[in-house]
Amino acid sequence: MTLVEAMNNNVKQLLDEKVIEFNSRIDSEPDFSKTIEGKNRTICICVSDGYTYYSKLENLRIEDFVKTEDTNADLVVTANSETLLALIQRKISPVKAYMTGDLKVKASLMDMLLLKRLF
Repeated sequence: MTLVEAMNNNVKQLLDEKVIEFNSRIDSEPDFSKTIEGKNRTICICVSDGYTYYSKLENLRIEDFVKTEDTNADLVVTANSETLLALIQRKISPVKAYMTGDLKVKASLMDMLLLKRLF
């Protein structure tokens, strides 16, 4: 397995964990559920040195991320695998990554706030 494949496996594993964590919060935190209620969005995570992943937030649930070639989504996040891993593990702040150009986000302001809740 190459280093890039290993990094992509780590990204996918962490995305899967975040989906479980997010859906658990919806189940256990009524206030959190209310902020998500009625929001249906598509999410694309583009790993610049790896795969592109797609998910959907619908009916108070985020689906598991799946590999895709399609980058047409309501929220599109682009970064290399090292940056994504550091963001998910909270080793760097999204603001710093964005300001340095390591993170690119295509989304409305409301969708960016939603994305922050996911990660």
